[in-house]
Amino acid sequence: MDTPILSTKLHIPSPRRNLVPRPRLLERLEQGLQRKLTLVSAPAGFGKTTLLGAWIQRLPAGGAPPVKVAWISLDHGDNDPVRFATYLSAALKQTDERIETADPQAVEWGGSFWQESQLVNLINQIAVLPLDFILLLDDYHLISSQTIHNVLSFLLDHLPQNLHLVIATRADPPLPLTRLRARGQLTELRQSDLRFSTKEAAAFLNSVMGLGLSAKDVASLESRTEGWIAGLQMASLSLQGYSPHPSARSAFIQAFRGSHRFILDYLVEEVLELQPAPLQAFLLQTSILDRLSGPLCDAVLDRKTTAPETPTGPVPDAQTILEHLEAANLFIVPLDHERCWYRYHRLFSDLLQKRLAQATPELVPQLHRRASAWHEQQGLVATAIDHALAAQDDERAANLIEKNVEAILMRSEVVTFLHWVERLPAARMHNRPTLCFFHAWALLMSGRSLDVVERRLQDMDCGQRPMENIEMDGRIAALRAYIMLFYGDVESAAKLGRQALEQLPESDHFLRSVLSWIQSLARLAEGNYQNGKRALHEIATTSQEMGNPLIAVVALCQYAKLQMRQGRLQQARKTLEQALQWATDPQKERLPIASEALIGLGELEREWNNLERAAEYLVESAELARQWSELAAFDAYFPLMRVRLAQEDVEAAREALETAQQIALASQITQVDDLLAELQQAHFFLAQGDIAGATRWAERRGLLPEPAPTTRPDLQEDHETFINEHLRKYEHLALARLFLLRGQTTQALDLLERLLDQVRQLGRIDLTIEIQILKALACQALGFETQALEAMAEALSLAEPGGYIRVFLDAGEGMIGLLRQAAARGLASAYVAKLLAAFGQKESAKAEQAPPSRQPLIEALSEREMDVLRLLAVGMSNPEIAERLVIAVSTVRSHCKSIYGKLDVHSRWDAVQRAQELTLL
Repeated sequence: MDTPILSTKLHIPSPRRNLVPRPRLLERLEQGLQRKLTLVSAPAGFGKTTLLGAWIQRLPAGGAPPVKVAWISLDHGDNDPVRFATYLSAALKQTDERIETADPQAVEWGGSFWQESQLVNLINQIAVLPLDFILLLDDYHLISSQTIHNVLSFLLDHLPQNLHLVIATRADPPLPLTRLRARGQLTELRQSDLRFSTKEAAAFLNSVMGLGLSAKDVASLESRTEGWIAGLQMASLSLQGYSPHPSARSAFIQAFRGSHRFILDYLVEEVLELQPAPLQAFLLQTSILDRLSGPLCDAVLDRKTTAPETPTGPVPDAQTILEHLEAANLFIVPLDHERCWYRYHRLFSDLLQKRLAQATPELVPQLHRRASAWHEQQGLVATAIDHALAAQDDERAANLIEKNVEAILMRSEVVTFLHWVERLPAARMHNRPTLCFFHAWALLMSGRSLDVVERRLQDMDCGQRPMENIEMDGRIAALRAYIMLFYGDVESAAKLGRQALEQLPESDHFLRSVLSWIQSLARLAEGNYQNGKRALHEIATTSQEMGNPLIAVVALCQYAKLQMRQGRLQQARKTLEQALQWATDPQKERLPIASEALIGLGELEREWNNLERAAEYLVESAELARQWSELAAFDAYFPLMRVRLAQEDVEAAREALETAQQIALASQITQVDDLLAELQQAHFFLAQGDIAGATRWAERRGLLPEPAPTTRPDLQEDHETFINEHLRKYEHLALARLFLLRGQTTQALDLLERLLDQVRQLGRIDLTIEIQILKALACQALGFETQALEAMAEALSLAEPGGYIRVFLDAGEGMIGLLRQAAARGLASAYVAKLLAAFGQKESAKAEQAPPSRQPLIEALSEREMDVLRLLAVGMSNPEIAERLVIAVSTVRSHCKSIYGKLDVHSRWDAVQRAQELTLL
């Protein structure tokens, strides 16, 4: 479901009549287009928005090339990643239809947004267009989301020449301003630049406001306000109602002193008191609104269709009053060209609200309730909820949240939903089991620990929930079934799922589709593959037809995983491409659930030895998954580690592994993730030939005699069941590789024989191929040539239809001789030739990257490489080095790779040791 858009947030402010000319500032803004960023940073009331609006209006529309402007007026709500992405997408799309922006819905299920790959795609699209673009973000000080700061930092680092970023803010944003300033890529307009000069103050006070002040009075007022435009404006409004006698005006100006806050408090009081009573009431009571329209203001003021009468005649409608306020220059800003929507100057609005709260505090909740009702009627549910919460009308807020929660979560506004719930009193939650349920569901989706989710479920049980509420019992059973999947207890999940299906109504399509998916997993766990596969495909199709892409994509990706396990890689690719299509919105932008399909596609491309494409898929998958929660990215980093190892980028592989380990450590959901992380670390050790590291892992897991425990004492029984039934075969496969590295070939062969029987019973073609390859290597080492070729023959016959490549390359150099023998016997000749060619490409790449013999120093290190090497020597990580040197992490990795090549080493530790040998450190 699309997030509603307020189009007025994207409108460039219309130029005010009789603006004070500011050619010096307009010229600086014009010159700033040659740099990356223009920062307009000053306190409230210094005319930032007005200046930028006037500058944009004077840009030549028909220049060569033309200039397109994407303007976004930000507010606090834009800290929600979904909303920010929505408006950023809409603003850029509005400038040129050819720009395909990132999906606002790609922030599905949580927290972060716009992944690096999508930003790269956006940058590349803009770079080739024959236009100049300006992206202008107004009121950026309202943004506190680090995710959004990170996106803008990346954008600034890679900004195309035809795109310029402008930020208007009250406080400096946490962006790389120092680096941009040092490189001459930053234009800054600050308080000292924006303040009115005496000449500009005179033009404003006398020409615009028509006060006719003397030069002395102008200079005095300009000095006392320090050129603060808002202060000058409010002073001029007070003077308009003051005595016209020059001496009286001079006395007022001389008495005009104090800090800005006190001056502002005084002036607002003076301005308000000079307005007619009905207008004062209008200003105060409508100050609760972020945006104003005639119908909205009428609703908030509780005006009926017929205008009310006063002793002086009928009260004008709100639209007439708004137009009057604009004409009177009374701190109101039009938000569209049709003059339908307005807003008050924010500082003026803040002070009006303060005065309202002091004068009639009992009225404030009523006004917010009316605003909430109007926004609800217009379908603007989020704003309706915000006003209900501001009114402290917890009942109404809870009703609105509960009524719209599924739509809110399906729009991926998990952050917003959790924020709303946190503002509700705990007692209100206790009495609302439905809201408690969805809160628990959102907590689970956002990656909170199962203890937190369980406590929320207990709150439901302790609330005033009727015991006969069978539907709620079904919902709780559904959530507990889903929780059981985190523990790997599919049997319990299926049992709870069957209970939930009996209790949930047929109309609950979302939960019933989740439960049907769990039942299909149970069939698969029982070994009922045909029925399980059929159920998965049916669930995927049905969920897609019902508009539930979450379950549709998950089920289809599970189906593709089964195809991959059966060696049907080409069919799996088609299935995953279908899933990716289903996880793409009508604007052809990906939802976060697309991360599941991207993992599968990345694994396929890795197996086919298309390593660059595999890395692209997996990086994008991790970035998308993080929008759900950190834990969702866990599964992407392990195949990414294997891709980086295949690319011989050990540092990048180590980073991927360490990231996954950190996620597992922080998740606190189950201990199974820790064991999976340990297994992947074992793969890393084995790929590096680190026998000691792999041996330590095997001993910790009780796979080697010393030490000998078969279980971890901190594991629950269901965890150990999961390990024995699902994880142990992978651990034994890693152990067989360790035996081969340690020269324990007989032990390896015995273990592989037992594993082969097990995976054949499971129908695991993928593992059969891998085991037969390792078995061939073991037989060759033992001199069993016939058995080695028999194992190779089966491996080749099973692997050829799917086009497996990487599984042979990862087996190492010993595979070359076996492949040549297979070719001599006429086994899969064309396929074997392709595999040998892949080994040849690998060897050629190695030859290009490393010299045939160790030299004192292959090539001198550059100054920057020496900087990186010194920081490596003191134990800094790549991100720490990037921060210290003010460069990207990818640049650090590139420098490390170059250093390793020049020093003829393969890791950071070897590089440091080698540098010390050469007295470089």
